[in-house]
Amino acid sequence: MLEERVAQWKDEYIRQGVMIGKAEGISIGETRGLGLALRDLLEARFGTLPQSVTSYIASSSDSNALRKLTLSAYHAESLQAFIDQLKKDDTKLM
Repeated sequence: MLEERVAQWKDEYIRQGVMIGKAEGISIGETRGLGLALRDLLEARFGTLPQSVTSYIASSSDSNALRKLTLSAYHAESLQAFIDQLKKDDTKLM
């Protein structure tokens, strides 16, 4: 009886681990995809990006922030205006 319970617990922990792993993988993939899309948008609009901007995007792990930055990049009048917005929002940049 106890042996069966232990096997059930083991199976349940494995299922939970797989679910957690999938959720983390999806989150990481979403963040990386948004970062790549943001870089592509900025490069298409403004050309070569400064290393500080590409590093900032690559190090960002907040998908909601990257979505907002993508909208800011779309509406930015210039690369400098986008960078100024980044500086205003995040004092760690540059």
